[in-house]
Amino acid sequence: MTAAAPLSRLRAAEAHLLSRREGPADPAGAAAAALGLACCAPAPADLCAIGLAIGAAVEAHGASFAPGLEPAYHDRYHQAEAMIAAGWLAGEARRAGLLEPRHAGLCVLALAGHDLLHDGNAAAPPGTLERRSAEATAELTAALPAAERAEITRLILLTDPAVPPPPDLAGRLVREADLFASLTPWLGWRLSEALEREWAAAGIDAMAPIASHAGRYALLSLLPPMTPSAVSLGLEAARGLQLAALASAGAAETAEQGAAGLDALPVAEGQARWRAALEAIGLPALAP
Repeated sequence: MTAAAPLSRLRAAEAHLLSRREGPADPAGAAAAALGLACCAPAPADLCAIGLAIGAAVEAHGASFAPGLEPAYHDRYHQAEAMIAAGWLAGEARRAGLLEPRHAGLCVLALAGHDLLHDGNAAAPPGTLERRSAEATAELTAALPAAERAEITRLILLTDPAVPPPPDLAGRLVREADLFASLTPWLGWRLSEALEREWAAAGIDAMAPIASHAGRYALLSLLPPMTPSAVSLGLEAARGLQLAALASAGAAETAEQGAAGLDALPVAEGQARWRAALEAIGLPALAP
């Protein structure tokens, strides 16, 4: 992506992710592209080989589900999008001199494997799914030095939302990469709907619907301070505008009050007001 204004970069990133969803998820291709973005092409050959191997494992696991039974949110598309987001974020940090190229590549490999073997069982004890993914990824990174394998494992385990936000840049980047697509205004809502379906399939009754305006407010308002990479790529700007849109669409003083007001309306009316507010505030629709 070019060095444009942050919000323009965010909209271009979201458009790219939406366009990828029109074809196969292609996690191996996403891994290769992300490593080039993170490390500055050509990426190290050993990291590329491992990225392709992890991507192939993600593809095989996703294809192992019967049609329609792959996890609604933690599917091959989410995993490919997280890899690409890691490439964008780590690449920004590398260009700013905040991350060494090889460390940037390790961030991508961590996101490549962060949901490997995920079965959609959100009712599993905290950390269980992340540990399983880390162990499966470790088998595919056996050729790397022990310190690099340990770093990939550490980064995967940090994607557990129950773990406190890490202080180091690489740890913060992988958390942002995992959520990147969900933080976009249009694809993000679709992903909230997918996560809600996944939780329902796992037998989890959420206190409030994830795919609601209150759910959107919770996601956007509870984020820790963003990295310089995320700010440069427009995530912080888009977060602030979405919160402002919740307030204005709900004719309220605060985003929280606005979200509650929108959820009290008929679903179609609440959605229409939210879309209109986004467009009025600088986030026009990118897809129907």
